[in-house]
Amino acid sequence: MGVFNRLSNIFRAKVNNAIDNMENPIELLDQKIRDMEESLNNAKLSSAQILGNVHEIEKKMQNAEKESKDYDAKVRLAMSKGNEELAKKALEKKLEADRSYNSLKVSYDDARAKAEAVKAKLKDLEEEIEKTRRYRDEAAARYNNAEAAGKVNEILANVDTKNNKINLNDIERKIQKKEAYAEGLGELKEDNSLENEFKKLEEIDLDEELKKYKQQ
Repeated sequence: MGVFNRLSNIFRAKVNNAIDNMENPIELLDQKIRDMEESLNNAKLSSAQILGNVHEIEKKMQNAEKESKDYDAKVRLAMSKGNEELAKKALEKKLEADRSYNSLKVSYDDARAKAEAVKAKLKDLEEEIEKTRRYRDEAAARYNNAEAAGKVNEILANVDTKNNKINLNDIERKIQKKEAYAEGLGELKEDNSLENEFKKLEEIDLDEELKKYKQQ
């Protein structure tokens, strides 16, 4: 593989990856459902024409069948009256109606088969749309959960104590140093209080000294 082909493949791969990252799969599913629904509506319009054609042929068949029966009755009537010429004319009309009926029957069977095939495809498409809707709801829940979990993991990853510049051991040592300093100040304060008490004992009682002067 040439260098340019390899670069082209790499570029296409990066572009596809970027597109994948930008695309929201739920939005793609929503668009797929809309496209399928549009296809279903168009197919229903076309199938309506097919079904209408079936009904039209069916009515023509019924008319041909009725016409055949009417001329059959006329043949019988003409024959009962001894009018063979009239009976022959009526018979020609009956046979013509029978041929029309048979021809229409072939067209009807073909149109009916196509209509049934179209209805089956419409049903399959409706089921596929419903299946896609159910999957879309499930996929949306999974996608939202995954997105939320990704954000949580991203936040937790930023609270990695190994990569945090603050060292808890250093903080503990500083706190202990402060505590020791405070305790030392407390001890000094207690020592000073004790010293003061002894100093009070050494202080001269002026009242006692004045009494000594009075006794002289």
